[in-house]
Amino acid sequence: MNGTYVPAHTGEWLDNPDGAGRFRILRLHESGGATVEVSIPAGAVGKPHRHPAGEELVMLEGEVEIDGILLRPGDYLHTAAGASHRARAVTDARFVLVLPALPEYS
Repeated sequence: MNGTYVPAHTGEWLDNPDGAGRFRILRLHESGGATVEVSIPAGAVGKPHRHPAGEELVMLEGEVEIDGILLRPGDYLHTAAGASHRARAVTDARFVLVLPALPEYS
């Protein structure tokens, strides 16, 4: 197989730079971005941030609100390049982010 395999219970969990929860790197992109898994506790609110090259989010567990949109397991959200937002965990939650470029925090 050519590609990347990351077993479910491997990798170092790091503090999220937006101040809400933790993440583990699944893959670093040649473009400077990354694919990450995020775990965020209920009630946590991330700092506002901008996505210079957009973002894709797939919910795995729990509920997260992003700019008035309530995301649940199986939901997908695409954030356009240049857009800003913040996330709030309604419950303990886990999701995957595909980040073509890393977010910028204000």
